[in-house]
Amino acid sequence: MHMDLNNITLSVSDLIQMFGILISLLTSLIAIIISVITLRQNSRMIEESSRPVISVYAQSINPGIPMFYLIVKNFGQSPAYMEKFDTDFDFSGCYGIKNPKNYIDDFAKCTIAPGQSKTCYLDFSKINKPVHFTIQYRSSTKKYTEELDIDLTAAAAMPTQKYATPDKELTGISYSLQELLLKNL
Repeated sequence: MHMDLNNITLSVSDLIQMFGILISLLTSLIAIIISVITLRQNSRMIEESSRPVISVYAQSINPGIPMFYLIVKNFGQSPAYMEKFDTDFDFSGCYGIKNPKNYIDDFAKCTIAPGQSKTCYLDFSKINKPVHFTIQYRSSTKKYTEELDIDLTAAAAMPTQKYATPDKELTGISYSLQELLLKNL
C-alpha cells in the first residue's frame, strides 16, 4: 500500500484535534522543564542550608591579662572534614612557647562538628600583616574551598571596663566572669 501525502486532506475537526495535541505536548514539556528547574533550585537550597560553613577569625579576651586566639569555627549544619588549611604567614613564632612546630597546620587534619570551634593561642604582637587563608574541607557529599584575607589584629585591642572585687585573690575570677558575660552579650 502506497500513501500519497500530497493528497491528504484534513477536516476542521482533525485540525482542531491536532492543534489540541500540539498544545498538550507543549504544555507538558513546559511543565517538565519547570519541574526540573524547581528540583534543581530545591536541591541547591537544601545543600546550602545543610552544608558545613567554616569561618576563621580572631578573638581577644582579657581575664586579667590580654590573650589573643585564632578561631576556626563551623557555623554550618553538618560536620566539616578539613583537608587543607594553608596560610601565607609563618605562625611558628607566634605561639608564646619555644617549639618550632606550626600548630596551625593541625587544623588541616581535624573534623569540626556543627557549632564547634577550634582555638589556638597567638601572640598578638607578632602578627604584623593581614593573613591569606586557603581552606579546603568537605561534607559527606561535596568539597568546598574558601579563600580568605583577614587582618587578624583589626579591632583586637578594643578597650573594656573591668571591676575588681575588694579581695585581691578574687580579682582573676571576677575578671574572668566579666569577660564571659561580655562575650555573651
